[in-house]
Amino acid sequence: MTIEVRLTTPDRLDEVLGLPVDAVSIGQEGCAAKLPDEATLHRAVDRIRQAGLRAGVVLPAAWQRTGAQLVDTALSLVGQGPLTVTVNDLGTAATLAGTAGCELVAGLAMLPGRPHDAAETPRRSLEPTVFEEAYLQELEAFGIAMVEAEAAAVVPERDGLVVRRLADVTPLAWARSCPTARHHQLAPPHCVSACDTPTDMVATHRWQLGHGHREPIPVADRPAQVPLVVYGNAVYATTPTTAEAAGGDAIVDARFYTPEQLATRVASLRPTVSAASF
Repeated sequence: MTIEVRLTTPDRLDEVLGLPVDAVSIGQEGCAAKLPDEATLHRAVDRIRQAGLRAGVVLPAAWQRTGAQLVDTALSLVGQGPLTVTVNDLGTAATLAGTAGCELVAGLAMLPGRPHDAAETPRRSLEPTVFEEAYLQELEAFGIAMVEAEAAAVVPERDGLVVRRLADVTPLAWARSCPTARHHQLAPPHCVSACDTPTDMVATHRWQLGHGHREPIPVADRPAQVPLVVYGNAVYATTPTTAEAAGGDAIVDARFYTPEQLATRVASLRPTVSAASF
């Protein structure tokens, strides 16, 4: 098993470099304003490499006004050495495809859809995402042989395909209009200080597609509503994952753990390492 810790900024890099991990990546899927500036990323990537770990950067989904900037940042970072670049839209993937030293990964924001059968089983919990062969072939055309997925995602076995599974968290949605920025009445880039402060919530209403209106979730269905966490413009469900379900490659998002919890979680994914030893 390989373990990657994901940070949105380098603020916790000292802590993470002291853990028995194989890789560290910096960035997130949802918002270009949150991505650290190029100079900061250069310094962080250098430190990760010097520690002997695989270095990665996560490029958020590119809107029209940010696409060129994100690609330029990636090319600049790749210019200093081999880099794993997680992309979250096909436009960025197409632009970076074939770039020497750039190992492309399909990010969590590129997850395929979830089966929706609420009419038949309304009290069922989240359906896992399903990767179809046609979708994997589409990614392969961009030179992408690695995908990020939630722990329960259904991914066909294919020669050369590497699946990196996100431990303990299921990503659900990214909003183009950020609810966190609106809540704090801030605009980019002044809102980035609020991005890593979580907001916990649970769904109380749902949109009834058949009737075209919003309705309260019936009391009988409420136990099946998983707790939700909002970070910036992203919504996640917390879904504890066993080491076996994490599979061969695991991604641990540091935002969901205190330093003590992160050390314990890494140790649980790599049982041969004692949490007390670092």
